[in-house]
Amino acid sequence: MEMSTYEATVSMIRDLPDNELLLVKEFIKRITSKDEIRKEMYNPYKPLTREEVIEQLAIAKKHSDEGRVMEGHRASANIREKYGL
Repeated sequence: MEMSTYEATVSMIRDLPDNELLLVKEFIKRITSKDEIRKEMYNPYKPLTREEVIEQLAIAKKHSDEGRVMEGHRASANIREKYGL
């Protein structure tokens, strides 16, 4: 006789060590949390620390000083072309 999905799941969970049970619990909590899913959908980018922002600005400034830039109208034309806007 085959086990149901529920029975198979319970059977597997019984054999897991405590540390892995905690991981399963966190995973289930994450996939069932609508608020967490909404946050991920509306904010796909990780927040930057102050230091990361300053570092990226320094890199951009260096590129600008070296002339490694693109004119704004060309950048927007590239975006329009790439995404069909």
